[in-house]
Amino acid sequence: MNIGSLFQARSEAFPQRVFLIFPKEELQFDYAGFYALASTAAERLERAGLERGDSLCLVFPNGPEFLLYYFAAHLLGVVLVPINPVLSANEMAFIIANSGARLALFDASLSNLIAAIERCESSCRLEALQRPSVFTLANLLEQPAALRSARRDVGLEDLALVLYTSGTTGNPKGVLLTHGNFLADSQALVEWFAFEDGTRTLCVLPMFHNNGQVITLLSPLYVGGSSVILEGRSALLSFWTMIERYRVDWTSVMPAFLSAFLEYRLPRTDCTLKGIVCGGQVLLEEVRSQFERCYEVAVFEGYGLTETTSFSSLNRFPAERRCLGSIGEALPCNRMKVVDGEGNELPPGEIGEILIQGENVARGYHNLPLTTQQRFCAGWLHTGDYGYRNAQGHYFFSTRLDDLIIRGGENIYPAELENLLHACDEVVECAAVGVPDPLLGQEICLYVKLRQGSDVDSDWIRNYCRLRIAAFKQPKHVLILGPDIGMQELPKGPTRKILRRQLKEHYLLNNNMSAT
Repeated sequence: MNIGSLFQARSEAFPQRVFLIFPKEELQFDYAGFYALASTAAERLERAGLERGDSLCLVFPNGPEFLLYYFAAHLLGVVLVPINPVLSANEMAFIIANSGARLALFDASLSNLIAAIERCESSCRLEALQRPSVFTLANLLEQPAALRSARRDVGLEDLALVLYTSGTTGNPKGVLLTHGNFLADSQALVEWFAFEDGTRTLCVLPMFHNNGQVITLLSPLYVGGSSVILEGRSALLSFWTMIERYRVDWTSVMPAFLSAFLEYRLPRTDCTLKGIVCGGQVLLEEVRSQFERCYEVAVFEGYGLTETTSFSSLNRFPAERRCLGSIGEALPCNRMKVVDGEGNELPPGEIGEILIQGENVARGYHNLPLTTQQRFCAGWLHTGDYGYRNAQGHYFFSTRLDDLIIRGGENIYPAELENLLHACDEVVECAAVGVPDPLLGQEICLYVKLRQGSDVDSDWIRNYCRLRIAAFKQPKHVLILGPDIGMQELPKGPTRKILRRQLKEHYLLNNNMSAT
């Protein structure tokens, strides 16, 4: 009926089975042990005055503290509002106030933010949680604990989390996600990838987003499996070591992780990893093929949004059932279709907006009735993403409407250019964005990161494109990352998604530079 009752059921069925592993803290908990700790944390939340339906903000990186209060809240029916720890005080203050949270718990390293947030006139109680508290709580495992039963009056339609999107303009929006949303998506992934009793996942994506929660926490929880929890900052260099040490079966990453693996060429040493689930941004076909040739593990591309509780489509498992280049087929918990500007469903092969309907689709946006009405219309989520499906039911992503480059009336999809450049040995990664042009409306600006030691320049990149794509798709501006343009790396969010808006801002601020 809810996430808390699922946790309780698995703890009763598999009390001594390993549930959570935290390599950084050198902590490992079985189901019974972590359930006891979550019960203790639930009592603490109750003493702080939280009741069913109240909101609790958690400002933590991936680690024991986050998951301790994550499950404690679900036992009580408290609504969680996870917050990215790297946000500014003003950004955090907006989310805390907008969510109506009664309590916000912070990692101790962020305690300096509390005074700044309080100056923003937040009425929420703010409290820094000292890291030793986890180790103190761990000592309670040696003592009898009063186990807390999950609330049975919390149903599938009750709110579980409010996840705030980053927002391309204005303030972030709080997406209202229910227990049913999370359980439906998790169960669909379990069945899709044939998770077995005891499946182990590696979580490298931040748990203040839903991808990390769904596929690398709740899905293994469904089958009595276990999760190895890493912080994103350490995940890249320790990735293969952790896979081997803890005999991991599955993990989920952003496409930018795959590009980084190819850049550093860290060796794979395990023999257990069955596959990597990949989504959140366009996975360039050249990156996928290079990665699979190098590391001999299949990548399963998918598609989804915060509003669909993570994935809504995925490529089939095992690998030979994939449709390479696609974002897969619709999951059994939802339906998808492609429509034109009037809402008419389009036939296979025609590009339009992707719409989604199903058990994993959010209720709407917190305190934004008009936006909810616009985006969740006639029972369908209007994603703002454009693509098409083929006759076999595989979906293909073209672009976000905001990322589409319209040059002289011609539609240009950034992924097409980026895929072309990733086939070049000189290029590590790149991003194409549309920038203002007085004659054509928009021109193409290509930001390129070269391999270390490469001596190619912007003219070489432009000529490379000229020989391979139509004239109207060729970039006018080519900017090589480095000191000359004041940018060493492509700007990325916490899940390593390229922040195209920042690239456009960079161009506008520096459009008097010699952008050859």
